[in-house]
Parts: sequence; structure tokens; C-alpha cells
Amino acid sequence: MLSWVGVAFRARHGHGARDTLCERRHRHPRHFVVERRCSVLDAASVPSCQESRVAIAGDWHSSGYWARRALKMLRERAPDVRTVLHLGDFNLTSNTPWAAYRRSVMEAMAANNIERILVTPGNHDDWSQLGPRFDQHPGVPYRLPKAPRISFLPRGYRFEIGGRTFLSFGGAASPDQGRRIEGKDWWGNEEPTEADVARALAGGRVDVLLTHEAINGGTRLVEDVIALPNRRLFDERGLSASRRSRAYVTEVWTRLAPRRLFHGHMHVRAEAHLPDSRSVYSLAANNSPGNLGILDLTDLSWSWLD
Repeated sequence: MLSWVGVAFRARHGHGARDTLCERRHRHPRHFVVERRCSVLDAASVPSCQESRVAIAGDWHSSGYWARRALKMLRERAPDVRTVLHLGDFNLTSNTPWAAYRRSVMEAMAANNIERILVTPGNHDDWSQLGPRFDQHPGVPYRLPKAPRISFLPRGYRFEIGGRTFLSFGGAASPDQGRRIEGKDWWGNEEPTEADVARALAGGRVDVLLTHEAINGGTRLVEDVIALPNRRLFDERGLSASRRSRAYVTEVWTRLAPRRLFHGHMHVRAEAHLPDSRSVYSLAANNSPGNLGILDLTDLSWSWLD
């Protein structure tokens, strides 16, 4: 999977069965953990759940091995976590056999008590599926038909968990689109638009912004990666699209001023803390330290899981 960093550092209750909220206890080595099940109850919304912590994961690129490892790590080190917020390049209908990957993720979720995965789509998620689905059902998450505990969130989608407000603003430009086939492994609608920005801004401020694309002026390491593109692989059309995509995401970040921003796409672990107490986190890709962490919803503190 071609990545920025690889290049730079080589340089309501319908549509199916209804879940219920329940609570049970199990013994953990140090304490009792209360499990609150909070699945996606219907196709039209993400329910507001009283969870105190959530996991956030960077790109997985159809790696069933990594999905199993990451979710097992969550069970061992954060057994109370029930929700994973995924930052895209989950790889919906990727070239890797999709059915096998989907089955691996679902089995790992069941084995490790993960109730739901909410995906902010990346540029390598199939926008020929996502775009029409979001157009036909505006503002409605797309629950995978054969994996209903995994949902892809439309751009500008807002939800609440543990009293914290979240905004999902997915998509990104593929900088190597000149080497790809449009409609097969890159899509024109993978990029956000001015209309997407306007829709995202309309709802006002949120606590946490989830994106796939990076922002301008985020972390120093990501800025270093962006500054050193390999022009043998990234042509000017792709680099221009990336600049445009980052500008849109940066506008959302700047105007909404959320307290936390989490993004994937750049495949590096990095963080930056601003004087106004806001923070930016870049998550690494599968098979790398920094792909997974825990957000404490009581105070928005962040812990990396490596």
C-alpha cells in the first residue's frame, strides 16, 4: 500500500433486528468492570451511549491479522471499551478478499467484546458504494449488510458518546491518483467539497473532530512528510488534489475549533498540543506502533496503545 510516509521516509428501530442496552459485570484482575452494551441500534443513527472511554484506530488496509491483534490488545488493556472509532482506509471492498477480511473483523469483535466500529471513511474505502448510498440517504450511517455492527459515517455526521460530541468528516485525496484507475482504486468523490464543509460547519462546535485527511499546520512530523513528496510517484494533479483536500479539512478544524482532532492517512504517529489547550493526533497505519489509542471521555485525555 503506497503511503505518504512510505514515500517521504524512503525519503430509529427499523431495518432488521433491534438490539438492546444491557449491563453485566465480569471480574478483571484489578477491579470489576461494568460492561454497557451500546450497539448501533438502527440504520439511521448512532445512539448516545454512556461510555467513559472509546478506542480510536488508524488505517487498517484490509489487514485481518492487524484487526485481530488490535482488538485483542483492547480487551487485554482496556476491557471496558466497547466502541472503536476508525479513521478510514478500513478498505471497504478492497482488492484483498473483502469477505475474508470482514469475517476476521467480525470474529475479532465478538471474541473481544467490541460492540461497534464506526468508520470515518478514507480515500481507499470504495466511494462508488459510499457516495451513492450517502446521496440516497443523507445524514444516515451506512451499516454493512453482512456486518451490521460496522458503520461508515457520512461527511459532516455528528453523534454523541459519553456526553462528548463528535463530528466525522471523512475522505481524502489520493496523491498517487495518476497511477490508479478511476472507479476502481480511486474515486473523484473521495475528496471533500465546499458543500461538505458548509454542512459540517452548520451544526456548530464539537468536542472531537474525526478525519482521514490531515490538516495544514498540524503536527511537525506530518508537515515534514507533506513537504517531501516523491514526484516520481505523486504527480502534480494528485498533489494539487491533496492540497485542496487538506484545505477543506483545515477550514473545518479552524472554524469549529474542537478540543481534539484525530486523523489517519499519513501513516505516522504524531501529536501536537496548542497553546489554547487543543490537540492534534496523527495515527499510524496497521503493523506500526501508534495505530491505536484510548480517548478518556471524562477529560479528553489520550493514551497510546503500542
